[in-house]
Amino acid sequence: MSSQSIPDQIRNSLSKLATRDNQQGIRSLFEQDDLRVDKFTFDVEGIYVDFSKSHLSDELLDVYLQFARHIDFTDKRHRLFSGEMVNSTEQRPALHTLLRDADNQQIEMSNTTLLQQAALAKAQLNQRFDEIQSRLSKRSTPITDIIHVGIGGSSLGTQVLFEALTGVDEHRKIHFIGNVDAHKLVAVLANCHPESTLVIGVSKTFTTAETLQNLQTIADWWVQQGGIDPIGNFIGVTANHANAIDFGINQENIMVFPEWVGGRYSVWSSVSLSAILLLGMECFDEFLSGAAAMDKHFYQTQESQNICFIAAALDHYYANFMGAGSRAIFAYDDRLRSLVSYLQQLEMESNGKDRQFDGSPADQQTASVIWGGVGTDVQHSVFQLMHQGTSPVPSEFILVCSPNHHLQDHQDELLANGVAQTAALLSGQSLATTRKLYQDENLSELVLQSKVFSGNRASSTVLLEKLDAYSLGALLAFYEHRTFCGGVLANINSFDQMGVELGKRLAKQVKPLLLDEGDEQPDQSLDPSSISLIEKLKQLRQI
Repeated sequence: MSSQSIPDQIRNSLSKLATRDNQQGIRSLFEQDDLRVDKFTFDVEGIYVDFSKSHLSDELLDVYLQFARHIDFTDKRHRLFSGEMVNSTEQRPALHTLLRDADNQQIEMSNTTLLQQAALAKAQLNQRFDEIQSRLSKRSTPITDIIHVGIGGSSLGTQVLFEALTGVDEHRKIHFIGNVDAHKLVAVLANCHPESTLVIGVSKTFTTAETLQNLQTIADWWVQQGGIDPIGNFIGVTANHANAIDFGINQENIMVFPEWVGGRYSVWSSVSLSAILLLGMECFDEFLSGAAAMDKHFYQTQESQNICFIAAALDHYYANFMGAGSRAIFAYDDRLRSLVSYLQQLEMESNGKDRQFDGSPADQQTASVIWGGVGTDVQHSVFQLMHQGTSPVPSEFILVCSPNHHLQDHQDELLANGVAQTAALLSGQSLATTRKLYQDENLSELVLQSKVFSGNRASSTVLLEKLDAYSLGALLAFYEHRTFCGGVLANINSFDQMGVELGKRLAKQVKPLLLDEGDEQPDQSLDPSSISLIEKLKQLRQI
């Protein structure tokens, strides 16, 4: 395989388009094409995506379609769905799509046992869900709190699912404990009682240091509160049954998902048990159905009309040819307050790689920094940079038409602000317009100049009619497939996460030094700054 991931002809074409787009701006694209909005908006499974305020054009899309043919995108997409070893470094398939579609879009699998494993995992989830619900219904003290212990992919998706779909009148709470920093754990335990608390530990390997330490701390608290056999009462969700047993989880309390389910793609599995217990299995099945519908769109729709591919093409273009090192995502719905964190892991862990499939250094930008927040809070902080900053930041707005409350005037104001921000980013405000607007206020030239906005700043809008299980499933699947497309365009493996391991390995070397355990000497890989920090921490801990 060539180490050149972008052919010269395609690179040159995209560079020329970038030069044109920087000179002309987005507003001119509307002036040149009266049908632009209709042409570049798509309605897929209740998700309305408007790319018209971006630099998407017929010419740009045509180049990326050539790019797709060059890299045989259709074949790579088929390999994902058919169970091929798309995770080349770990020799695994990545069949999260199989978890939400038992028929697998009628695609022939390379290994039929994968179908059986997925069906078995779902059957076990249904069975254990019924068993747990039955046990909980017989308790003399009802469960009021669920502590979900897991980090990264073992928590973020479940948290999005719970926050997006739980009712405002839900009397039970889920507390998500991921970080080994005990401040949150202490606060949660201070408001929980063992007799009314259910603990669910989630770890793919059941060796994750933070998760096991948090579980053990909860078990110790349980004993201090007078509980008996705490870990025996915990539920373990894992791909490694033996390790959960070794930790002390009872056999009947272990729920297993397939080993080929990646952490950041595991929201579709028993990893989401804590949310399922509150939302119900019917709701979860709707969530899976929405994702399966987006899978169908992604697999069956040609690239020119495929919202996942088009979004990824724009991401690639902005990162590699328009100088955008980051992408902002703003959810104008508090129920999606954890979505940005979820998407940060999904894309930055998947595509934040500097090696191509053949091991050679990447010759392009592979993933942008994802950041953002919830509207309208962000309008009073980061939007200063969005409107007048010197760095290009393509942005994405997620709007939901119908709220889950009765205060419609609040929702109207929220939606008006969301749409207005996309309009302002596009239109900007010239000095002439500024003079006219403030002609009666006798403002200084300095103040007038400070109120000028360049405009022509790229944004796209994702609009949902309502936020329910089906639309949430379709939305998350859209981002998954967009991430996959980005990895294909960058010629990298989106399904490993080697960068996560180095810091963990070094932490195991640092801790004994910090605690002065034994005759530990600094590892040669530790730099002078780190060694100095360890010594300073030891000094301050003794004060």
